[in-house]
Amino acid sequence: MTTRFLRQLERLVGAPEAHRYLLAVSGGADSSVMAALFHACQLPFAMAHCNFHLRGEDSNRDMRLVQSMADQWQVPLYLQEFDTLSLQKDSGLSIEMLARQLRYDWFEQIGKDFDFIVTAHQADDAAETMLLNLCRGTGLKGMVSIPEKNGKIIRPLLCFSAKEIRDYAQQQQISFAIDCTNADETIKRNRIRNSVLPVLAELNPNLIETFSHNREIFQMQYHFYQKSMEQVQSQVLRTNGDVTTISISMLQALPEAKVILYEILKKYHFNAAIVDEIGKKCPTGTQFHSPTHSLIVNRDEYLICPRKTQSEPAICIHNLNELQQYFTIEKVEGDLPVVFAKDNNILYLPMDKMVFPMMIRHWQDGDYFYPLGGKGKQKLSDFFNNQKIDRYTKKKVRLLCFGTDIVWIIGYRSSEKYKLDKTATNYYKIQFNG
Repeated sequence: MTTRFLRQLERLVGAPEAHRYLLAVSGGADSSVMAALFHACQLPFAMAHCNFHLRGEDSNRDMRLVQSMADQWQVPLYLQEFDTLSLQKDSGLSIEMLARQLRYDWFEQIGKDFDFIVTAHQADDAAETMLLNLCRGTGLKGMVSIPEKNGKIIRPLLCFSAKEIRDYAQQQQISFAIDCTNADETIKRNRIRNSVLPVLAELNPNLIETFSHNREIFQMQYHFYQKSMEQVQSQVLRTNGDVTTISISMLQALPEAKVILYEILKKYHFNAAIVDEIGKKCPTGTQFHSPTHSLIVNRDEYLICPRKTQSEPAICIHNLNELQQYFTIEKVEGDLPVVFAKDNNILYLPMDKMVFPMMIRHWQDGDYFYPLGGKGKQKLSDFFNNQKIDRYTKKKVRLLCFGTDIVWIIGYRSSEKYKLDKTATNYYKIQFNG
């Protein structure tokens, strides 16, 4: 078993002896055997143990067992205790999910000084996870179940069955704790382990080996799927700052457009039901929301942007020095003729019309101004529609105002009331740099 273990570790990390490992050790059979294998192979490692205080004295017993292992082998041990039940009250998470989150967050925190964080998941765990995912509904990623490597986290025991690990523990006289909650079949994973897998094993005596082989195939297929999906997405996606644009016509021209849309949107936390609705023909302006993002239908595009809880406050500017914090300002004096650049990011403002204090703010419903070159006043909402400015971009538009007058829709159009004529000799050239 030691030889297979080293071969597996070498496949995951290259030269096993060249790295430092932090082992997640619960005190159960799997993690105790994993720690014993690292010790037998004389690899540099430390141990980390979480006591969640969920099983009374049994939790403390497990902690003492791990402490005795660390003392016996003279390796560093990190201990962390959680009042898990108290933490769960306001978390909205199940005990299992909260414990997992607490555990991995702590591992990430203390694992910074190590090359790899090692967990003791084995082949039976992967089979159980695969079946759980199937019951909940899943795709290829769920069939991969537990990855062998995920960033700094590696799982070198995935090639061993639970039986192999327990046989090794018995042969090597490795002490381990037995978790009495493993018999509790109100926990879905336990029910699969204790009641479902034994029935399936009657149909296939080599069930775990078959599941492991299938998982390797799913892993390769998922890797190919990811690469293919990245290539397809590059054809329909465009990113500008924090806004992602999807071309609807290009998307619909591709085979399996619904699957592609789902893969794009799941990273923005849109669930399958919402993606189904988005995939239907929706009029311009229709909005959909995930916990973190909004999607807006805009003619032939889907616009995806982060959700913002509140708009930025207005900025009051009292003098020219403060104005220069937001714009590049050039003061022009003399008899030189005015040369206008055709650039909406530049405002030409006569010096005698500069008024302080002035305001930079977001636009509001009901705002109007007198567009340069236009005839009379115009609502900003109409101006935006005429310019075909999408709903999300409109939310980001800011105005430069003197009192109630809108002097400049920054980056789009200045006001006729504050225009500079060609005979002017003293003016400011104010440039917005985005």
